[in-house]
Amino acid sequence: MGHKLCLVHFDFFSFTILIIPMKQFFRFLFIAVIALVFTAHMACANTADDAKTFFSSGEVKFGKSDFKGAITDFTKAIELNPKLVDAYNSRAAAKFSSGDKQGALADFTKAIELNPKSADTYNNRGSVKSDSGDNQGAMIDFSKAIAINHSFVPAYLNRAAIKLDNEDKQGAIADLLQAAKLGSVEAQQWLKSNGISKW
Repeated sequence: MGHKLCLVHFDFFSFTILIIPMKQFFRFLFIAVIALVFTAHMACANTADDAKTFFSSGEVKFGKSDFKGAITDFTKAIELNPKLVDAYNSRAAAKFSSGDKQGALADFTKAIELNPKSADTYNNRGSVKSDSGDNQGAMIDFSKAIAINHSFVPAYLNRAAIKLDNEDKQGAIADLLQAAKLGSVEAQQWLKSNGISKW
């Protein structure tokens, strides 16, 4: 109500003088906000591009077995984009290849936190756990990978290997039969060599 009473007392001339500066102010403010948003967007885009550049560089170095250089590049990519799941997965692989199993587990775990629906990552983490002697933890991860993707052959093969180590031959055969049905040549060959020709 106070604003309305005040406006009633403005004559046309004074009202016009007051309104024009306000329009100019809001127009300036609007332009300034648009510029700020555009600048922020460009900064984010550049950061994302830089992260991808470091990630690509890390992949090249990994392919050349330069694991230390790959880890450095993947780390830079993660610093620029902490949600770049592929960088955590690749850095984990580089760490594992360089002998840092605990570092690999930590990165695979972070990748799972960011993308809990990746059968690949569960399978990879399970492989590291198995290599570290944690067969129980590996079994859980391989089973999780299969639950996410029922057609994920590597997890069936890895879980079967652990079951064989644990002398659970029937359980291993069940996994290998499933892998064979999905087209795994390795599973088919193992089954044939053990007298099982139908799947």
